[in-house]
Amino acid sequence: MKHGIHSHTDIGRMREENQDSMGTRVLADDFTFLVVADGMGGYAGGSVASSLVTSTMLSELANVTVDAFRENPQLFLRTAILSANAAVNKEARANHELRDMGSTVVAGAVINDHAYIAHVGDSRAYLLRDGFIRQITEDHTVVQDLVRAGYVNPEDAVYHPSSGILTRCLGQMDMPDPTFAEVILLLPGDRILCCSDGLSGMLEDDEIAEVVFHEPPEDAVNLLVNLGNEAGGFDNITVVLFSFGDLPEAARNWPIRVGTPLYRESLMPRTIDEPTVPFKFATRDKAKLHDTMAMGTASGDPSRSGERMAWLWPILIGLAIISIGLFVWYFIGTGS
Repeated sequence: MKHGIHSHTDIGRMREENQDSMGTRVLADDFTFLVVADGMGGYAGGSVASSLVTSTMLSELANVTVDAFRENPQLFLRTAILSANAAVNKEARANHELRDMGSTVVAGAVINDHAYIAHVGDSRAYLLRDGFIRQITEDHTVVQDLVRAGYVNPEDAVYHPSSGILTRCLGQMDMPDPTFAEVILLLPGDRILCCSDGLSGMLEDDEIAEVVFHEPPEDAVNLLVNLGNEAGGFDNITVVLFSFGDLPEAARNWPIRVGTPLYRESLMPRTIDEPTVPFKFATRDKAKLHDTMAMGTASGDPSRSGERMAWLWPILIGLAIISIGLFVWYFIGTGS
């Protein structure tokens, strides 16, 4: 069966630098690897972080045999992502200007007719099949935690003020293992799309699906980036599209539908009518895409968190001196 992989990245319309990174490798006729990373951490830091993620993972790929990878794809993905996390942390410790950098990652290996997907952060993977688009990965964000708890409607999540706050990322905190999707058995005509939030935050899922199902893959990736820019281009935009065989001619007439995310196959709590954290946008016009940042401190290196607290100590000491002075004045100076 004919496979294909196409990709495109763009700086967008609001950024001064493209801090996304991507990589692909075709290791055999039935073996393809792909990765997308979205960096953060201010000027230069984000691009360094995302580039380290993709280059480290591709280096790990070069250090294993194809047969070894085939035997345990999830083990390799885990090892490669943890190595990328270590590389980002090491560079951040070595360069003071890069101490706040971090990155998301979504990576996939397609071996024969099985797709293995792992991710950290809010870069996404989608499965497109028979006119349906289904989100494979679940964002590691504060707002997604609220969605899972039933406090925010899924359709409102992208516009929520907390949509850009990550709960997990590479380089910014002690990171547990990446999240793995259920192994996907691919069918002829299936598409796997990986992207940064510069695409998923600008286009609705059905808009992405319409392009993928109605355009040739080599045109679809370019058109998706162009549409993301036309919708505002608030962030860098990166998309990698894997094609598992050709689409039938009838695909151009398929109705486009958004399916249940694969990570929500089990029953999730419904959004309650009066949430504890009330939030809803009446219209899309009132919202904007928020900058991505990590929640919490950087990795477990005490020196990095200590640097952030250094400015606070003089203030605390000053307040303590003032408090002691007021105590002495009140209880001794007034003769009480």
